Amino acid sequence: MKNDHIKHHNVIIVGGGPGGLGVAATLEGWHPIFKGDYKFPSSEVQRLAKQYENNPLALDMHALLDNGHRPIEFFRMRHHPTQEALPPDKWTLEFTKRARTDWLMLTTDSPGGLWNNVPREQMTLGPAHWMELAHYPIGKFYQETGRARDLDDLAHRDDLIDYYKAFTRKLNLENHIRTGVKITKISPALEKSRKAFIVDSVEQSTGRTKQYSCNHLVFAVGPRSAVRKLNVKGIQHEYISSAYTHPDDYPGERVVVIGGGRSADWAAQELHDSGRSVVYVMRQEASSHLNLISASQYLPYYQRWAEILTSEQERMGLLYSSKVTSFERDGLVNIATPEGSIVVQADHAIVEIGGDPDYGLLSSFGDLTFHKKRDNFRFQLNQMVVDQATFESVDIPHLYAAGYIAQGTGLSVIGFHAGCFLIAGDILSKSAEAE
Repeated sequence: MKNDHIKHHNVIIVGGGPGGLGVAATLEGWHPIFKGDYKFPSSEVQRLAKQYENNPLALDMHALLDNGHRPIEFFRMRHHPTQEALPPDKWTLEFTKRARTDWLMLTTDSPGGLWNNVPREQMTLGPAHWMELAHYPIGKFYQETGRARDLDDLAHRDDLIDYYKAFTRKLNLENHIRTGVKITKISPALEKSRKAFIVDSVEQSTGRTKQYSCNHLVFAVGPRSAVRKLNVKGIQHEYISSAYTHPDDYPGERVVVIGGGRSADWAAQELHDSGRSVVYVMRQEASSHLNLISASQYLPYYQRWAEILTSEQERMGLLYSSKVTSFERDGLVNIATPEGSIVVQADHAIVEIGGDPDYGLLSSFGDLTFHKKRDNFRFQLNQMVVDQATFESVDIPHLYAAGYIAQGTGLSVIGFHAGCFLIAGDILSKSAEAE
């Protein structure tokens, strides 16, 4: 049933991952301040930091660009001045509570976004403190919840999800977050309207549709909000799963894993170590996979991959430069390899081929400008080109890219968290001008 009443907010945040949560907390009024003894790499940047240290959000970030300093680094250097975790008494970034602006978050998942859907034993790819939002340090969360953890160790997904949920409670964000809501379209408002965006949504549990309007929109959908599809014959058969969860969910002995990214690596290894016979089908060449394993020995599960490859194992079949061409009803999987076509009998097939940002939601605005970004570990996506001082889209005024999908963040979580301050600061400035 259509609900024709349009609910208006100053800001709508689309997506409940860490990119959007940081913006929400800042718009809620948790503003950064600089304290203690800190240094920036130039005297002019140092002067600006000291001038605005009690309200750095009020600083015109373009002034930093004019002085050759990236604004996102301006805040990152206070949150993460070193690669290792800092003790609380060494932090030069603190927060004070000011008035909130009117914001609403719409998200399909619970707080934490994508982390709600990763395998049940998944670990982070970096230290726990790299995953935190500065407004509520994860070390404080560990302490308050009785978790004995090393902040420089990897974090388990359960700890991380609990942390992001605690973040929303601690900072009083819960009443402004709508979960279980799928965004179907984002459109420009009528030209004569002071509103900038119309957001169409559907409540997943009931199918009820609803429209929202807003002056500013934070696009924080995450890098896998549009899951890739494997378009081959037979993909609908019951023995095929579209994502991996845990070995216990796949009874039987023989499993085919289709993918090639880190999530597929995790699935293939965990299934192997649980006693399954695994056939791992990858489009990439062998050298690409082996280089990743070699470069990732700081991660325990890639250390395990090296052990598997150097042992006399018989339960891990690696098919490089290969692709599945069809699935048969009785568990037969047809695979094209460089040596020719083969057929594998499987109890289960798991498709872990990743996803892309759901830029289709913005199709009403025409073509967007993208920056192709990839790292050395097979993570790649098209990032939105944005003003590096504000993270506002160069194509859509008043729309801000948050998280991995913003140009200039790199592809590491430690690199994008500080973007929330650029976004919130610009929204607050524009909102004050409009009043």
